[in-house]
Amino acid sequence: MTDKLKIECPHCGSKIQVDAEAEVVVSHEPPVHLHDKVDFDERLQQLNRDKARAADRMEEAMRREKDKSRLMDDRFQELFEETKKKDDGSKPIRDIDLD
Repeated sequence: MTDKLKIECPHCGSKIQVDAEAEVVVSHEPPVHLHDKVDFDERLQQLNRDKARAADRMEEAMRREKDKSRLMDDRFQELFEETKKKDDGSKPIRDIDLD
């Protein structure tokens, strides 16, 4: 009596039948793919939507970067004006002057 083992691959779903006594593969069934075929026009529209979305994201990032640059410039000008107001005209003390 020959023992035949039926094995299904958990990864791809293919099925094989093995004769345990002879240690050979008796039969093989390739995996059944249930993927629907994608319409070319539908896929093209999806790619165009993805491109538009990527362009929108890039535009938003560039706008934020410009705003950030403007805010940093404004902050620098504020601090520069504060420093000019606090300036009493004296020179800062250097380490070499302390000797």
